[in-house]
Amino acid sequence: MKSIIYLFVLSSSFLSFAQASLIPLASSKELSKKEALNTDYQDIKYLPLFGSKKKADEQILNASEFLIQCNKNFKDRFDASKFFADRGWEYLNEGLLDTATYRFNLCFLLNQDSFDAYWGLGSISYQKGKYEESTKLLRKGLELSPDNSILMVDIATVQLACYKEKKNCDDIDDALRLLEKSLQIDGTNANGWLKFSIAEYQLEHYEKAWEYLHKCRLLDISFVDTSFVQELIVKQTDPMGIFK
Repeated sequence: MKSIIYLFVLSSSFLSFAQASLIPLASSKELSKKEALNTDYQDIKYLPLFGSKKKADEQILNASEFLIQCNKNFKDRFDASKFFADRGWEYLNEGLLDTATYRFNLCFLLNQDSFDAYWGLGSISYQKGKYEESTKLLRKGLELSPDNSILMVDIATVQLACYKEKKNCDDIDDALRLLEKSLQIDGTNANGWLKFSIAEYQLEHYEKAWEYLHKCRLLDISFVDTSFVQELIVKQTDPMGIFK
C-alpha cells in the first residue's frame, strides 16, 4: 500500500532546507532523482487522464487489444485495475513520475471509478508543483471514496502548500475542515494530527499547533520532525516542556 515519510515544511519563514522541500503526502515518498520533473511531455500517456476527457474517451475506444489481454490475464477488470494501481504507487514511491502516471492512466482505462487512479495522479501533480490540478484530481478521488480519511489529509496537505505559496486553491479553512473530518473518522492518524499542527502554525495559532503536535507525538513519535519543532519553538516555547 502507500508509504508515508516524515518530512514537513510549511512556513514561508523556514530555513533553506524547508524552502526547498514539499510537504509530503501520505500517499507518496519524497521524490527521488531518478526521473526529472519534466512537465513538458507531449505524449498523452504521461498526462493525467491522458490530458483531457476527449483524449481519455479516445483511449478507451482504442484500447480493445489491451482490454482483451487484461481479460485473459486477470480475474476481471477491477482486478486488472488494482494491479496497475499498485504498480503506479510503486513507481511513484521510486520517484518515476511519468512511469507512474502511465500506470494510473491504465488503471483508469480499466475502471473509470477507481479512486486510486485519481489519488495517484493527484499525488503526481502535487510532486510536479501543479497544486490546482492536484486538488481537482484528489477531490475526484474523494468523491469516489468519501470516507477515506488518509485521502482527506492529502487534499488538506495540498491546500496548505497552496496557502503557503498564495496560489489559487481552496482556502486554508477548507483544509482545516478536512483535517477535522479525517480525525473524526480516525483519531489515531498521527499524520493527520501533524498536518493539523502545521495548519495551526501557519495561522499563527501556536498553542493549538503544540497541542496537535503532542497528539501526534503520543500516537507515533517517528512523525515528529525536529526542523518543524525548532521553528515552532522560535514562535512559542513548548507548554509541556518536552521539546527544548
